[in-house]
Amino acid sequence: LQEREIQPLGSGKQIKVNVRIITATNDDLLSSVRNANFREDLYHRLNEFKILLPSLQQRKEDLHLFISHFIGQANKELGKNVKRLSPEVKEIIYTYDWPGNLRELKNIIKRAVLLTHGEDIMLEALPQEMMLSMQASTNTGDTHDLKAIQADNEKDMILKTLQEVKYNKTKAAKLLNIDRKTLYYKMAKYNIDG
Repeated sequence: LQEREIQPLGSGKQIKVNVRIITATNDDLLSSVRNANFREDLYHRLNEFKILLPSLQQRKEDLHLFISHFIGQANKELGKNVKRLSPEVKEIIYTYDWPGNLRELKNIIKRAVLLTHGEDIMLEALPQEMMLSMQASTNTGDTHDLKAIQADNEKDMILKTLQEVKYNKTKAAKLLNIDRKTLYYKMAKYNIDG
């Protein structure tokens, strides 16, 4: 890097290059240097100019721009005509933490557009993992019992889905991506009437 020369594999000859290296990371490289997980000399060679981009979680005010862009992109790619998020979906999207940042948002919007049959993206178009994650983050219990938290989240998800489809078990099972027998078993397990 410093000499602006490269040596192709298998060659004994150095070749001059005129390039600028652009890198990206999710890691705190300075911390990695201190912990001897990243070479200090390489860090200083690469760290000529730094641009810090805040995570999507820190830029919630920009969400509408990205959502609009990704809906347009997905519409074009999938031949759809989705216009907007339903109010319920909007609330979830704007309160979600977005650990996968823009890549996760783009994938969720594309999936939602694919599964949407009208102009509005509805709750059933959101991935179950996202819904479960939202329920887990709003769980106010002070428990560290993962099985209990998962059971509570599963019960809540089943109840909400059943209410959405007016207790049509076939539709509920399909939305939950389980078979009807499993749905009946879980309803009995959690004492859900219907």
